[in-house]
Amino acid sequence: MGYSRISVTIPDEMYNDMKEFTSRDKIKISHLVAEAIGDKLRKIKEEKFVQQVNEVFKNPEAEKEQRLMAEAIVDNTDLEELPW
Repeated sequence: MGYSRISVTIPDEMYNDMKEFTSRDKIKISHLVAEAIGDKLRKIKEEKFVQQVNEVFKNPEAEKEQRLMAEAIVDNTDLEELPW
């Protein structure tokens, strides 16, 4: 995996908090920033996926089909078989 260098501008207060945190916990600022960006990107992707799923279920036919499928699963599942 390669690495790229970026330049960002952040508020002084955030920078000072970040420096204090990284100094205290002995981690590199670049690691903290990369981790934070990675977390944010995962969250954005998850939200986009949920939006796409919700769009599918706005379709009345898809909703009806899912309801019928769920009812069929319930009708054919023995509760004792479930892991809980």
